[in-house]
Amino acid sequence: MFWLKTKIVEGDGSLSYLSKAAKGHERVLILSSSSMKRHGFLEEAEDYVRDAGAEVFSIVGLPAEPSVEVIEEFLPKVREFNPDLLVALGGGSVIDTTKALKVFYDAPEVEFEEIAFIDRFSKPKPVPKLKTPLIAIPSTSGAGSEVSAASVLKKGDVKYNIVTPEIAPDIAILDPRLPRTMPAEVARNSGLDVLVHGIEAYTTKVANPFSDAMAIKAIKTVYKWLPLSVKGDEDARAKVHYAATMAGIAFLNARLGLCHAMSHKAAWIGPHGLLNAIFLPYVMEFNMRNDYARKRYAEIARELGFSSAKDLVEVVKELNEMLGVPKLSELVDEETFVSRVEEMAEKAYRDGLVYFNPVEPKPEEIRELYLKAFYGE
Repeated sequence: MFWLKTKIVEGDGSLSYLSKAAKGHERVLILSSSSMKRHGFLEEAEDYVRDAGAEVFSIVGLPAEPSVEVIEEFLPKVREFNPDLLVALGGGSVIDTTKALKVFYDAPEVEFEEIAFIDRFSKPKPVPKLKTPLIAIPSTSGAGSEVSAASVLKKGDVKYNIVTPEIAPDIAILDPRLPRTMPAEVARNSGLDVLVHGIEAYTTKVANPFSDAMAIKAIKTVYKWLPLSVKGDEDARAKVHYAATMAGIAFLNARLGLCHAMSHKAAWIGPHGLLNAIFLPYVMEFNMRNDYARKRYAEIARELGFSSAKDLVEVVKELNEMLGVPKLSELVDEETFVSRVEEMAEKAYRDGLVYFNPVEPKPEEIRELYLKAFYGE
């Protein structure tokens, strides 16, 4: 099965579509990152909403990682304004925060613990029908949150998922002017996240021909254009921006795997995309014991002009090196890492995405992968 709820509007200047999308609404709430205010895009978005005849209220400067605590802090302001349209303007975390806000705004009776996927062995309650439309305008090119049905939220140090079609945005506006403002490091980390989304979505147990098409296009685009995008090339920034959404459509349908499960549980160490890039070669080598995974990796390799699954692992390692991806041991000290590795492995084993991985890992195998990644073996 393949589905997509989100209408996608793309192109330079497509932010202006907001004036059309806001028509008929009375109160529009915009959640924005500080960078979108700094670069003038928030003011532009507010003007488009006012052009449509609606009142606008903006909340600016959300923390880098969406959390349950942040949602609880913003909810009273949101309820007071009583919006009939939500707009998320910023990176994946801003979009995820807005999605979660939508749940608790539209369904105040819901408890986080009841609806979040704490692990793959729990069965959360379904999220009730939600009424407030959501427009996502991503400013970074990685998360794919502008089309996905998930919101990743931290509680304490661990990331949890709310997964329901109810929070998939109604409209995504992809205006490449926004990601052109990303610092090089953010462009790198988020772009590597796109690569991992593509490779994992192509190799899950539920991949299908339609998700495959999106995944392959995203992988090829990132492989060719990410190094230029990191250097600030405008055309490359646009291409990687669209690739991020394609990869989002791929994993919306085909889901993700062990690499993401591991990076979710290591969220305390560093940026999500960076952790994914570090863990990916080790996860691929682990998955290659499986014929299906080997065959799928080889298919990706051939699309990139190589021939085997092993080649693809090398390609990923070389891309990491070329882009200056640090070693895990440069991000966290040995004592701290080793003291938490058991707990991370156990939690990663229980992560919902492991179910879709081509190989079912044991907790001790995940622990081994974490240690291999740390010692660069």
